[in-house]
Amino acid sequence: MRRVPAMPGDTPRPPDGAAIQFMVLDLLEELLKVSEDPGQMGRFLVQQLREFMGARAVLLLQHGPDPLAGATRIVALEPERVREALPLEPLLRLVARHPEAPGARFFTRAGDPEDTCLLEALGVESLSLTPLRAGRERVGSLAVLGHLDLHRSDDVLRLLGLLTPVFTLIQRSAFQFKVQEARGQALAEEYEALWETSPDGILVVGPDGKVQDANAAYLRMSGYALAQLRGLPISVLDTSETPEESARHAAQLVRDGAGRFFARHRRADGSTYPVEVSATYVPGRGRIISVIRDISEQRAADEALRASEARHRELVEILGEGVSEADPEDTFVMANPEAERIFGVAPGGLAGRSLREFVDEAGWQQVGEQTRRRQVGHTDAYRLPIRRDDGSRRILDITVTPRMDGEGRFLGSLGVFRDITDELRTQEALRTAQKMESLGNLAGGVAHDMNNVLGAILGMATLQLDLQPEGAPLHRTFQTITKACLRGRNMVKGLLDFARKDVAGQQRPVALGSLVQEEIRLLERTLPANIEVREVLDPAAGPILGDPDALGLVLMNLCVNAMDAMPEGGRLTLATCALASGEVLLTVSDTGTGMAPEVLERALDPFFTTKAHGKGTGLGLSQAYSTVKAHGGSLELRSRPGEGTTVALRFPPAPAAVPLPPAAGVPPRPLPAEGLDLLLVDDDDLVQAAVSSQLEALGHRTRVASSGEAALEALVAGFRPALVLLDLNMPGWGGARTLQELRSLLPEVPVLLATGRADQRALDLATAHPRVRLLPKPFSLDELRAALAEVHARSGPP
Repeated sequence: MRRVPAMPGDTPRPPDGAAIQFMVLDLLEELLKVSEDPGQMGRFLVQQLREFMGARAVLLLQHGPDPLAGATRIVALEPERVREALPLEPLLRLVARHPEAPGARFFTRAGDPEDTCLLEALGVESLSLTPLRAGRERVGSLAVLGHLDLHRSDDVLRLLGLLTPVFTLIQRSAFQFKVQEARGQALAEEYEALWETSPDGILVVGPDGKVQDANAAYLRMSGYALAQLRGLPISVLDTSETPEESARHAAQLVRDGAGRFFARHRRADGSTYPVEVSATYVPGRGRIISVIRDISEQRAADEALRASEARHRELVEILGEGVSEADPEDTFVMANPEAERIFGVAPGGLAGRSLREFVDEAGWQQVGEQTRRRQVGHTDAYRLPIRRDDGSRRILDITVTPRMDGEGRFLGSLGVFRDITDELRTQEALRTAQKMESLGNLAGGVAHDMNNVLGAILGMATLQLDLQPEGAPLHRTFQTITKACLRGRNMVKGLLDFARKDVAGQQRPVALGSLVQEEIRLLERTLPANIEVREVLDPAAGPILGDPDALGLVLMNLCVNAMDAMPEGGRLTLATCALASGEVLLTVSDTGTGMAPEVLERALDPFFTTKAHGKGTGLGLSQAYSTVKAHGGSLELRSRPGEGTTVALRFPPAPAAVPLPPAAGVPPRPLPAEGLDLLLVDDDDLVQAAVSSQLEALGHRTRVASSGEAALEALVAGFRPALVLLDLNMPGWGGARTLQELRSLLPEVPVLLATGRADQRALDLATAHPRVRLLPKPFSLDELRAALAEVHARSGPP
């Protein structure tokens, strides 16, 4: 190799242009002698180039299209010692700034300001950068840093241009060499890992039929040592074949290239075990490599599976849910006894029949959609109405899964289903009860507030009515207001009858037969001539315990509904019956138009009506349901279009001994002429104003408290009323606790307990304390006067 001699003290510099071609030839000649490793070639070349050019460092870089993306790799570097101190990022930024450079290019600090900044970051005064391309793709760069002689830059660029293909080839070869080396290493490591970690045994058998090698898994399963196996004929291990058969089998493997079969191998202790063999012939080496799996556990599992299938068959037969198998056309192939019972067929009568026979058109379309989903592997749960052979309709909850063969073809369906018809009816009844209870609570709240409003109006109206002379215009006006309030009170009472959970009013024995006869007497005056009324009364039907007014309203509503259902005439039957359970049955039946199933389903819903606008409120049946429930009974509707309707009411019998209302004692005596000091406890300002005015009109002095707590403060302060008028429903303590506190301070003072909801709770509270009387809201002046007189009479002399 030619070298340019350097004079003592001279700075090395690139050779003259005339000698460049000879230098390149010398470099290539020396390069071919270095090594077959492209990496070593690159290191040799950058070393020589640094010496020839007189530079601080030379780098051969390999990178992708974006040098800053993190994929850049140093293929060769001279001198190697600068690797750690070299700031590579400014160099990569310089490469990225000039991606389209056609060839080698010089950069100095006198050039572009940004390039100058990057040279300063590298710590060099100059730099040459040569792009290395394979086709149009830039695969690397050759960078020469810190040229010591810049006077012959043209020669340097010419030299770099000539060496560019060489560096490109080295760079690409180094990359491919590394890839192939890594791939070979990886394959060797994978083979070694497979050989050592495979759970299956591996045997290598030579052309002579003798074992050459075995992995650790086969040594474990066979109990042999590797030294014992090597050189052992395969026919000694395989007990299922004679040596001749083993030879023929080996010849067949050579012809076919591979094979898979079952055999029995012998262990070192002489015992045998079943194996599955997958053998492959390797032509280049003349060897057979066999993967051997011990299937002893699999055989035992197969046997256990057969036993399990037999047990499962027995389980399916006695299972409490229907189980069936169907073909792709939804024809039953198998069904257990419960499935046959659900579909209403005889034992063995479901197999061979299509599901199409048990569903209507809409149901069959639903089945078809589900079957198409199963054809692509979906398991679904859905609800399906069916029609049994006897005509009855049932609703099934079905879970169906597809059956596929090994190639993914749809073979049919396996279904598990349950008859939920009765369960749905129970749930619907529960939802209806909850809905009625919620609406009842709402109606009770509205009624309570309306009672206070009506109480104020009724109190003031009756007060003025008492003051005005009869026949006067104002007397007639207040008489009209009083009638309107009384009608409103009846409407509110209807809402309370719908809302209450306990029997309202004074409970007493009620004979349903007498109630029916009284209702018939009322109906005879209003019934059209084309409607016949029948009564069928069981004399054995005993009394029930309840509110005759509320029950009479129920009976009236049911009779009105029955008459409306028979516009062309018909028969209305009212009947009572004593049941074996002790309950009393009251039925109201008509021969009218009947109800369609969708109407029957909603008949008990509040405000639901099929009558024309303005002809009905939709509360009749819902109020009847609420009232019957409040009496501890039940209501059942039976109806079909064209066949009329029957409403069956069941009530528990009255107890053998029913407590009578408290005795009135001595006849009521009039209040003393002089006024009394009374305490009015009510949170509603309208009621306070109205009742105070009524009491003052009756000649009494009234002190008002807006809460139980305020009333107690007045008593503790020394106020001693002759009578307390106490509202039951108030915020804070409420009437119940206030009554208890009053009794602890004034045990003898009489109390009027005013409430718009005289339910069982109010009755119990009144009977639990002496000298307490209920006063239903709203009340008129006469009703207030009578209540004051009665409670005063019970309390004895003042």
